[in-house]
Amino acid sequence: MPDQPLTPIELADTARADTRSETPKRRWPSIVAAFMLHACILLCVVLLPPIVYDAVRTSSYQGIEWLHFSGGATYPLYAIYWISKLKNFRAKFILLHLTVVLMVALVTAFASNRSTPLFVAFLPTAASALPLLAALVSWLHDRRKRAVTYMVGSLLALLLAVPCSFLIIYGMAMSSVGPMRY
Repeated sequence: MPDQPLTPIELADTARADTRSETPKRRWPSIVAAFMLHACILLCVVLLPPIVYDAVRTSSYQGIEWLHFSGGATYPLYAIYWISKLKNFRAKFILLHLTVVLMVALVTAFASNRSTPLFVAFLPTAASALPLLAALVSWLHDRRKRAVTYMVGSLLALLLAVPCSFLIIYGMAMSSVGPMRY
């Protein structure tokens, strides 16, 4: 029988038998390492914002309001970490793009005041429209599915960014009225 070729099932059995003879893979160190990584990330996300807030509150920069919230930058970074682990490109792109547009909107809202130029209020809208250029390029290179992904991501982000831009403009306008500050 050694002259006959092996069937696909026999080939799979021999391949499986070869892998069994190797040293068994240690699973516990990888589980412990993953647990430690997530515990470290969670501690950074939970502990860093109050530490930064307290440090800014007691420093000479306490007059800068938006700096008090700078520790909160760990929240979107943690969300980006989990989103980047997704396997589906479309879901990953859309969620990452929405997260970035939301971050741009929040930074713009916290950092703008009466001396900020008006074009800064349109940064969230511009950030949400950027994938439209990538959609055009993908469409021209016959990558239709990727172009649709970029378009859908951009349109969903525009639904979030345009109202944010109008609210930022409204807030900038209201900040110049003395008794109406909030």
